[in-house]
Amino acid sequence: MTTASPGGEADGFYDKRYSDEWRQLQDRVFGEAYDDYFGQSSLTTTADYDRMFCWLSVSKGSQALDVACGGGAPALRLARTFGCSVTGIDINATAVAAAQNAAAQSGLAASANFVLQDAKSGLPFAGNSFDALVCVDALPHIGHHQATFREWSRVLRPGGRMVFTDLVLTGPISNTELSERSASGPIVVAPSGYGEQHLADAGLILQRCENLTSTLAESARRHVDARARHAKELLALEGSATFETLNRYRKTILLLARERRLSHFAFAATK
Repeated sequence: MTTASPGGEADGFYDKRYSDEWRQLQDRVFGEAYDDYFGQSSLTTTADYDRMFCWLSVSKGSQALDVACGGGAPALRLARTFGCSVTGIDINATAVAAAQNAAAQSGLAASANFVLQDAKSGLPFAGNSFDALVCVDALPHIGHHQATFREWSRVLRPGGRMVFTDLVLTGPISNTELSERSASGPIVVAPSGYGEQHLADAGLILQRCENLTSTLAESARRHVDARARHAKELLALEGSATFETLNRYRKTILLLARERRLSHFAFAATK
């Protein structure tokens, strides 16, 4: 998943993040933070990814869209597991190139395609193009729930399913905490019911809503611990400013999730 970067220098940060050198270190750190790590760059666990993918009800012949696909690992896991075709879009060219390379290396180039596209600018696809849509941990960065859901609904075929995660404001948050929580790019957070209303306005029917905050807190804790164990390597690669920013970012995620002040939800809807 790619959105923006600490300090707002999105291209430079993510160009490095998806480079081979950074990827090798990230794999070691993230591999300690997740059970069954498969290459995801979000804070969503492998078990939660797999459960959400099952909600899509895709199979061989299905066409799926992954919005903000990052380096492509979740899209490839979806294609590999269910035999469907997947198109991923992402704002960062280095991420898209990494995803295309990963598809080729894994033998999935025929069923996984990746396109450079900013999700905030709409989707470059005809209406009724996809049977399923997934967007994990990127909607808060995309924002504009009403317009976003309408665009997602437009490209879904009748009866199509979508799965996405979102942040929900469930307690008081200071401006300092919100700033530290949005270190990976500006985010939009809203109270409970906001997203559900805009789903209905877009002609989408909510099928499922699950609170994933407890697993988010555990993921954040494990990330904090893994970064501490690899502090010397990370500091050398990231530089002191980014290193400290990302440490505060994960510690703030942990605090807000533990105290249930900013919650993490998964939603499933149909058109």
